[in-house]
Amino acid sequence: MAFPTDNGNQSVERKIIMAVDFGTTYSGLAWAQTRKPEIQSPVIQWPDATSGGLEGATSDKVPTEIQYSDQGYKWGFQISDFGQRHQWFKLGLDQSQSGGSSGLAKKYPDNNASPPAYGRGPEVLVKDYLTALRCHAERVLRHKLPQSALVSTPIEFVITVPAVWSDRAQASTRRCAEQAGMGTGSSLHIISEPEAAAMYALDAMDPHNIKVGDTFVLCDAGGGTVDLISYKVSALKPVLRIEEAAPGNGSLCGSTFLNRIFHKFLLDRFSADSNWDEDVLEEAMKRFEVTRTTVPGLRDNAAYGVRRGRLRLTGSDVSKIFEPVVAEVISLVKDQISATKAEVKAILMVGGFGQSVFLRNSIRSAVADQGIEVMQSPNGFVKT
Repeated sequence: MAFPTDNGNQSVERKIIMAVDFGTTYSGLAWAQTRKPEIQSPVIQWPDATSGGLEGATSDKVPTEIQYSDQGYKWGFQISDFGQRHQWFKLGLDQSQSGGSSGLAKKYPDNNASPPAYGRGPEVLVKDYLTALRCHAERVLRHKLPQSALVSTPIEFVITVPAVWSDRAQASTRRCAEQAGMGTGSSLHIISEPEAAAMYALDAMDPHNIKVGDTFVLCDAGGGTVDLISYKVSALKPVLRIEEAAPGNGSLCGSTFLNRIFHKFLLDRFSADSNWDEDVLEEAMKRFEVTRTTVPGLRDNAAYGVRRGRLRLTGSDVSKIFEPVVAEVISLVKDQISATKAEVKAILMVGGFGQSVFLRNSIRSAVADQGIEVMQSPNGFVKT
């Protein structure tokens, strides 16, 4: 995101810009002041089940989940690992898309997910979740800035939406954000997710081999969705500018499905084991998300690769877990390249899943015969 600078000109109005990366499975916040746009601060502290303030979980992103009770609702890290919660409700704002369904979603469902229309529509869920994000953003600013500065400085929110969303879905997002207290009219900004990601990534990479007129495919691979769109570089100086070269496409094939496939892998292999229980499953899932290597708490079984109570995943095991998801991503990439009339010079990977070495190498192999470079953005998980 580009912020206006004053260059010593005090006539430029001072503002605080709060960027909201409202994701399908995870969301993020980052802020900056227009007088000091080079200083951009991501929010990494979130409330959890034990703390409602800034002493809770530390993470670049917070789960896009909400759970209701008679006492109100919990959100993000406040929700325990088990129990019904609303997930993926962002996708309900655009009825012109797949409606939150895909082959992977049907084959590997999440048993903790509340039914999409269980008691509340998507706009209510989005409004309540964005309200929680807004309240936390204001709490962070009160902690970071003097009260006098907050009183005299307007705060403007910028929220991202998928490039493939309809005008109606973008209007719904704006309406939810307004109801969540993020501003109205010109003080609330709605921008395209991939465009924001591309501008950030290209600026951070400062690629010396990108020239005006070059066309590239942006692959924004997150937890729930993988979205692609093609851009052409229209200017490098005085500021980087890009324009759409081909409409985008996407699907529900993000990294969340790796966890779901691993969950099924464990149940198929170990559910009959006398040592198998929910605690072992929970620990296994946590370790898979972090290391994807070992699972403690199992009885030794050489046939299943368990030794000294630990399961070691072979390269073949990992490939089988990744293959269904990666195959769908590669299909999207090839379709996007075909839809782009101009020659594609590079594929730029952003998003949390976009930083996967396995995914990058798989895409690189799939397009090797076309001479297309595959690049990963530095710190691509934090796009806002």
